[in-house]
Amino acid sequence: MDKNKILIKFIVILLGFSNLSAQESAVDLLKRVNKNVLSLDNVYYKFEISSKFENNILPIRGEFYIKQESYLIDTNEIDQIYDGEKFYTIIHENKEVIISTENTSFFNFSPNQIFKFFLKGFDLKKQNISNDIYFIAAESIEEEEEIIYNLFINSNLSIEKIEMIEKETGEEINKFLTLTYDYNLNVPLSLFKFDINDYEDYLIVTEN
Repeated sequence: MDKNKILIKFIVILLGFSNLSAQESAVDLLKRVNKNVLSLDNVYYKFEISSKFENNILPIRGEFYIKQESYLIDTNEIDQIYDGEKFYTIIHENKEVIISTENTSFFNFSPNQIFKFFLKGFDLKKQNISNDIYFIAAESIEEEEEIIYNLFINSNLSIEKIEMIEKETGEEINKFLTLTYDYNLNVPLSLFKFDINDYEDYLIVTEN
């Protein structure tokens, strides 16, 4: 199992504004969260990811800026810029920049990518665990899949937490938390522009 790729699938920060209906299905709920988060612009999120696996990246905290189709992920270890056409993944420890298309991106972080992941190929089950929190268990319909995802959604259609659980043992592998967020900010477009001059001592790798 490629733990890095599984971790990237797991990362998500998704916010919207609406009331929840106790009658709607898990699929309908996620579609509404998707619609609402895509309606937001100039958004800032702060997140934290932890894992049971020991490595030189996790636990990690970072910031995520979105403006229209562009976004920036900013952490101490790895950054990524998406300018609407290409992804620029900056790995600071290796002093390496990977320039790639959406299909070959190391990070798949945008709301569209996340919802496509959960809304295709998963059996989704929703439970109301309190007046303010809904819980969705997402289990792959592929028998060989070893992971179950638990999504916790509040009454503002905010996915506050996602747990990645090992199916066989029930053990938590990774956990994502939304620490804070803001929206309707004055986010400059220059934040999402990659400048190769800022990385003169980095190895530049271009993937087709």
